[in-house]
This record gives sequence, structure tokens and C-alpha cells, in this order.
Amino acid sequence: MKKKNVLKNLTSSLKKWFLLIFLCITNISIAQKDQQYYVPDSLKNKTYKELYKALNLNSSDSLKSSIYAWSFLNKAKNEKDTIKIAAGFTQVASILIYDFNEAIKYSDSIILLTRHLKNDTYPGFGYMTKGMCLTSLGYYDEALQNYLIAYDYASKNNNQKQLFYIKNNIAQLKYFWGNYHESIETYKNQLVFLENITEFKPYEKKELLSNVYFHLSNIYISKKSLDSAQIYIDLGIVNSLKNNLKYSYYNFVSFAGIASYYKKNYQAALDSLDKALPYDNLSVNGLFNQYYYRGLISNELNKKTEAFDYFKKADSIYETSQDMVPEVRDIKEYFVNYYKETNDIENQLKYIDHLLHVDSIINKNSIHLNETIVKKYDTPQLLAEKEKIIKSLNKQNQLSNFYIYFLSALLLLASLSVFFLFKKKQQYKNSFKKLVSVRESKENNTIKDKPKNLTGIPKETIESILNELTKFEEKSEFIDNNVTLNSLSKTINTNSNYLSKVINFYKQKNFSNYLADLRIDYCVERLKTDSIFRKYSIKAIATEIGFNNTESFSKAFYKKTGIYPSYFIKELEKMFK
Repeated sequence: MKKKNVLKNLTSSLKKWFLLIFLCITNISIAQKDQQYYVPDSLKNKTYKELYKALNLNSSDSLKSSIYAWSFLNKAKNEKDTIKIAAGFTQVASILIYDFNEAIKYSDSIILLTRHLKNDTYPGFGYMTKGMCLTSLGYYDEALQNYLIAYDYASKNNNQKQLFYIKNNIAQLKYFWGNYHESIETYKNQLVFLENITEFKPYEKKELLSNVYFHLSNIYISKKSLDSAQIYIDLGIVNSLKNNLKYSYYNFVSFAGIASYYKKNYQAALDSLDKALPYDNLSVNGLFNQYYYRGLISNELNKKTEAFDYFKKADSIYETSQDMVPEVRDIKEYFVNYYKETNDIENQLKYIDHLLHVDSIINKNSIHLNETIVKKYDTPQLLAEKEKIIKSLNKQNQLSNFYIYFLSALLLLASLSVFFLFKKKQQYKNSFKKLVSVRESKENNTIKDKPKNLTGIPKETIESILNELTKFEEKSEFIDNNVTLNSLSKTINTNSNYLSKVINFYKQKNFSNYLADLRIDYCVERLKTDSIFRKYSIKAIATEIGFNNTESFSKAFYKKTGIYPSYFIKELEKMFK
């Protein structure tokens, strides 16, 4: 059995639960571009509480809800209340919640607006919402960096509600990366957390409990641990019925159908899918899953025509939405095989092309995620298929030589990319092992076996400069980003010409490289010993150790160690776990 739903259900879930978070946390903000909006006279004297209540009551009506949201925001702007402005942006953003690229801009604005506030929610929530948007767009490494910054703020402020959401989001990333065990453990801890936390209101707890059951059901289905999945599906159904959570109820009904499919109980699977169909018809993702699993079931029952029709409909939905998930790859593989069996070479080539395009997108979004996908058509096999097709095309003269050469070059490029990616990973691993197994040598920053009398500079002056440089290194004064050759020469009572010559002669490098190497050695040792420092963003680390920008820091780190700082930090975290 192949792995299904690694991303589809989680992506869909993210979008739906993203809205829940906005409505549950009142002091949450997403900054929106300036927009003129007419506020009716009847709303100008309403209180914030009245406007917020009206927004929630009319959340299903986009026109009415937008009126209340903009009225809330305009009131806050008129009163110049920063916290209320932030809350107003929240209301506006909740209406536009599916535009994740725009939401990233809004999140950056939240951070900018609230970065100096002493508040339990800000600016941590800005980083959390940015992480959620990045996750939805498939930028998982960047998402994790934002979650970790948000986690630091929430921990310092003891914001238990925010900590819950951040842990949920990090658990989703672990799932995307194939770390099922860690993801399950996190979600089970979330169940205990929900029992004990008092910050959530009763209705919030019911919704969030359903959310955790949803994720646990999905992970166990992906693991093919179907008995465990059924436990949480049943818990989700009971909780949904008890608390009138209609949306959640149909989600679990769909899951029950998927679990039945993997148990080879195809009639039960179809019954559950039929029951959820009226709800799934309301969303693109739901309809895609309906066609996809009906296609799988028809294929298993040897109903080839029905299977073809269902997969064709699912493929059509993807081509329209361009929502990339692993199931799309399965569908493309199905059509490659189908047209191969029917000897339709033109369509077979077309879907091989589609398959290569899908792989390129999956690789771009997440290498970790791609490793969890079972591929029938990896690059060597695609190459073999291509060779057969080329021979057939040469005999039948159905395609031009240009297309053949293009396909060959494309496949060769894919093969070379895989090879070089593998070599690069090996180099990175070796460099990392070297850094963590042997304490970084100070050879580059110590005096070489050179004569102690540099021509043109008095011996006493040389000794004095070298002694001052030793103090400079031992006190880690090099992490001050204002240090220059001139400023250091003044500090140690010499001139910049003498100092430059001494460093070039005894350290065997110019002043700029000498300073950069000291900072990188310091950074490596601190990352290995300081768990809090490892949670900093790359930009924050660069600033902390004296670099003016992320790019110069990353280049210096790579030049000195052979790996980038983000890779080093990620591997350190794995090692300590």
C-alpha cells in the first residue's frame, strides 16, 4: 500500500483550522493594506465588543462580516489604539484567510507594528501566523524558524493558548517530514494539555479536541495503523455529534471511508464516502478526495472504465487548482500505465512529462516530504520507459527528433541533479561530523611558526600587538559589529598599518578574514552548547556574533565549515534529540 494523505488532508485542515485560531484568540492581528471602506452611521458608535460579536454571528456572510470587520478597524485607527488596531487587522484577515501569500505580508506587518510592545500576545503571534502561511505554501524550513521564534515569545510570556497552537503547528511539520512517531507523541500531549488548561473557553476546547483527533486519525491512516486510526475516528465522531460540530463530523466520516478502503472493505468505504459527499461537494479538496478514492476502489474492483473516469475528474480538479499533493503523483502514474497498456504513445509521453513536472514541484517544496513518497517511476525507470518510447517513435515517425532530444536532456538533467544532490548531502554530513566530533582547532587564529621579528616593525611593538590580539580573542570582543581595523588599532594603541601587517604575517590572513573566522569559530561552539541560541533565526544569530547581514554570515560560515548554518543547526537538533 502506498502512503496517501501525507499532505492533502493536512493542507485542507490547515486552511480550515487557521480560521478557527483567528476567531478563538481575540488579541490576534494580521496587518492589511490600507483600504478605504465606508462605515455606516449606525455602526460608528458601536463598542468594540458589539462589533466583534456581530462579526462572529455573521461569519458565514462575507458582505456583512466585512462591514463589521472594517468598522472595528476604522474605529481603532481613529482612536489610535495600537492593540485594537492589531485586533482590527485580525478581523479583516479572517475574511481573507485563504490568500496565504497576502497573509505573509500581513504577518510581517504585525511584527513591525508590535515589535516594541510589552504584550503577552505580540509580536509572537505575528511569527506564528507567518509560520502557518509558510506551511500552507510548502516552505517548511522557513515555517519552523518562525514557529521557534513565536515559541520563545509565548514561553517568556507564559501564553498557554499560543503555546498550544504553536505545538500543534510544529507537530504538523513533523508529520510532513515523515516523523510520524514524534508527531503522534506531540498530539497526545496536546490532549493532556487541553484537559488541564483553563485559558480556553468550553466551546474552544471542543473544537480543538476535534482538531487533535483529526490529526491523530490522519497520521495513523498514513502509517496504516488502521485500528489506532479507527479509535480516534470514533472519538472524533462522538465529539462532533455531542457538540454539534457538523463540519468535523463529515471530516471523520470521510476518514472512516478512507480507513475502510485500506482495510479492503470497499462497500463500507463507498457508504462513508456517499454519506460525506454532500459536504465534500462544497470544497475543491473534498471533491478531489471523493474522486481519488472512488477511483482507487473502482480499480480494486476491476471496474476499469469507472476508475478511469474518476481519476480523470480528480486530475481535472488538480489542473484547475494546481494544489500539489502526493495523490496527484499517483494519478499521473495511473495514466502513464493506462496509456502504456492501450499503446497510446502520445498520451503516455504527455503524462511522463506531467510526472516529471510533479516531481520537480514536490522536490522544490520539501525534500523531506518527497522521501516519504513511494515512487513507481523513479528517474532510472523513467529513462528506460523513454528509451522504449523513442524506439517506437522512430519506427512510427510520430514525433519530431527535437522532442526526443528535449526529453532525453530533461531526464539526463534530472539524473545529474539527483547525483549531485546526493554528493552534496554526503559532503554536508561529513563536514557536520567533523565539526561536532572534534573541537574546532584554533590553528587559524594562533601564531604560525614564523620568526618573531617582522621586518620594518620593532620587536617590542610586535609582541605588544600579539598580546593585545590574544586578549581580544579571549574576551570575544570580535563579536562587536563595529570593530574595524582602525578602531582596533586605536584600542590597542598602535597604528592600522602595523596591525594589518602583524595579522597578515602571523595569522596568515587579512584582517577581514581574521575577524570572520573568529566569529564563525565562536558561533560553532556556542551553537553546540547553547540550546536557546540554536532557536534564534539565522538573521538574529548573524547580528549576535557581529555580522551586518544574513548573507555575509552564511557565506562566511560556509567558507569556514563547508556547510550552511541552517543545515548545521538542523543536524544539531536531530543529534540532541
